[in-house]
Amino acid sequence: MNSRIKKSIFQFAVCTAVVAFVVLCVYLYYSYESQNSENERRALAEARVLAAEAGASWDYIDSIQDRINYSHGELDFKDVYCSVAGKNIAKRFSEQSDYSIRYVRDNPRSLDDEPDAFEAQALASFALGDATEYYEVVEDGESVTFRYLSKLTIDRGCLQCHGQPAGEKDITGYVMEGMAEGDVAGAVSITMPLDAIVADARENLASTVVFFCVLMACVTAILAWGLRRWIAAPMIDENEKLRRESEDQSNFLTIITHELKTPLSSILAFTELWKERSVKRQADPEELELVQEVEINGRVLLDMINNALDTAKLEAGTLAPASGELDVYDLVGQVSSTMGPLAKRKRVAFSTTVAPGVPVVRADAEVLRRIVVNLVNNALRFTPAGGAVRLEFSYEQGVLSISVSDTGCGISADQLPYVFDRFVSAPGSETTSEGGTGLGLSIVRKFADMMGGEVSVESEVGRGSVFAVRLPLDEFEIDEVDEGGDL
Repeated sequence: MNSRIKKSIFQFAVCTAVVAFVVLCVYLYYSYESQNSENERRALAEARVLAAEAGASWDYIDSIQDRINYSHGELDFKDVYCSVAGKNIAKRFSEQSDYSIRYVRDNPRSLDDEPDAFEAQALASFALGDATEYYEVVEDGESVTFRYLSKLTIDRGCLQCHGQPAGEKDITGYVMEGMAEGDVAGAVSITMPLDAIVADARENLASTVVFFCVLMACVTAILAWGLRRWIAAPMIDENEKLRRESEDQSNFLTIITHELKTPLSSILAFTELWKERSVKRQADPEELELVQEVEINGRVLLDMINNALDTAKLEAGTLAPASGELDVYDLVGQVSSTMGPLAKRKRVAFSTTVAPGVPVVRADAEVLRRIVVNLVNNALRFTPAGGAVRLEFSYEQGVLSISVSDTGCGISADQLPYVFDRFVSAPGSETTSEGGTGLGLSIVRKFADMMGGEVSVESEVGRGSVFAVRLPLDEFEIDEVDEGGDL
């Protein structure tokens, strides 16, 4: 499988895992909060039932006080009244269960009714407002409990023990408080353990998490399989098909251009011989001009073929720069001999400048020549008659700078980012209007990248352009010799 496809599948799996983890965290938080709310709701419902049952027992004892305390029509107080009955029932219930039920009040008549801090807060809340219940989930270390208080109010049956006149003793022997009907008499305090409920909830949550993880793993596996089966595999097949087609086209282009170079080189060689013989026999100027035209156009065609061949080699990855001695002055001479006649034919002034101090450098002479030729050729194509093209070399801090400036038509700002693309050499068009292949500048950039350099362009419509190449090249030391003494 293509490494890029593998990487995409891996990235998809990682992304899915991250999304699943985030969803799981959100789900856990939501489930935790929901479970806490549900636990509190269940505890509150149960506490209300217990409070109602405690109140019912209290009301029942109050309703049969006369039957309990009167015998044959005479008072026979037996110390059985609502408070005593309610507290004893609550005490027995608490002893037989994990729950705790007690009655609390401000100014209690016994220490058993003394409120703790939480119960005191509840009683204060009842005294200040219309609240009838007060509750909270309390976590104490690993223990979780539910505290609940239900308000008790004075009704008519309570007045004989807690009503008027204040200060006098009631039938039970306690001093009456002078309360009125509707006053807060105290509260039923219920404490319920939630450890079992919380443990069950956590167990259910753990089971849900395991199920969710298994589900997400299955979904991820199915998605990855589907991605590979219906997306990656067809892409791999299509990419392989395109690769083979591209390779076939590249091979075909390489073969064709290579085969074209052989007869063209012969034509140029014979043209050179023809020119030499014409000069020797002092042929008329018209014949010499025709020979020169053949030579110039032959070299232009050779440059086109070389560009196509270089492009094919660069795409195939078979072209690598060599390392050898390069004298910039020799390079300038080669370029001048090739581009000078073309500039003369177009009536464009072509000049070269080598800044002082440019050393002999270590580079691939042919690659560097191709860079310069393509830059100059591009400048000549878009510079009209009467214009000028200038080639400059400089060297500073290990970098060889090549600059080709012209007074041509220039390039608009919106086209500058694309001038180094393939088949885009004339401003605003996909093919050059001067007979080029549109490969020259793209080859310049690829050669510069291959040598670790960079290219740039500055241009203004109607005023010309400046193309620059910066290449990091070491100086060639004259004393670099091998063991045989050869340079």
